[in-house]
Amino acid sequence: MKQILLALAFVGSSFVLKAQSSMYTIIQGGANLGFANEGYKGAFNGYSAHFIFGKNYNDRAYLGLGIGNERLKGKYKTNDPHQENQDQYTYDQNLFPIFVDGRLPFGEFNEQSKIGILANAGYAPKLSAQYDKGFLFKAGFFYLHETPGKTNWTVSAVYGYQQLTKNIFMKDFQHQHFNISVGLMFK
Repeated sequence: MKQILLALAFVGSSFVLKAQSSMYTIIQGGANLGFANEGYKGAFNGYSAHFIFGKNYNDRAYLGLGIGNERLKGKYKTNDPHQENQDQYTYDQNLFPIFVDGRLPFGEFNEQSKIGILANAGYAPKLSAQYDKGFLFKAGFFYLHETPGKTNWTVSAVYGYQQLTKNIFMKDFQHQHFNISVGLMFK
C-alpha cells in the first residue's frame, strides 16, 4: 500500500510541476468522529488521509478521483435487549476508499477565499485481513483559501456514511460519522 500511495503522490506532483491550471490535486488529512451505528451501541473514531486529483472547471467546479487510507476504532455491542449475546467487542480496521470527488464553490468571502459544497461517493475494497470493505458517501462544505502561488489551503467538514462488513454479529455496520479535514490544494 505504501508503494501505491507513493506512486500516486508522484503522479500528483507531476501534475503540479506541469502547472496545468485545468487540473487540481488535493492532499488532505483529518479526523473521523463517529456518532451512530444502526443496530449497535457504540461508534468508531479514527483518522483519514486522502489524495485526490481531477479536472478544474475554471474554478467554478471540481471533479476528480480520490484514494486514501482511513482507520476506524471503537467498541460496540448490540442494542437489542433480546439478543442472547450481550458481549462488548472491539472494532479496529483500516479502509482503502476509492471515490469520486465533486466540489462546487457557491460563495466568496473575498478574492482569496471561497466556500462551497462537496460530495464523495465510492467503495472501499478489502485488501487484507486488516482492511474492511463497503460503500461510502460523504457530503458537506469546504473552504478554500487561495494564495498567490499554486498552493492553496482547504478545510472541509462533512457527514460520512460508511458500510462496514466485518462484523461478529449478524449484519453489516451502517456507520455514520463527521469528518473534519485540512489539506493542500494545487491547481
